[in-house]
Amino acid sequence: MKPVSSKPDSRGKWFFDCAECKCGGNGDKSCGSGSKVKKIRQGGCFMGELLDKYEKVES
Repeated sequence: MKPVSSKPDSRGKWFFDCAECKCGGNGDKSCGSGSKVKKIRQGGCFMGELLDKYEKVES
């Protein structure tokens, strides 16, 4: 499945939306953005990891 909001930026580095990240939205050390919200387009970072159901697809 293609991610909705996680995508590479103009330099090719992936931005991971909290809603599509394994550790996103936890609000602790495992979450790179420190977000406590796991809703689409409500936070994200460049240090995450996509959930297993998503695959990295270059846009």
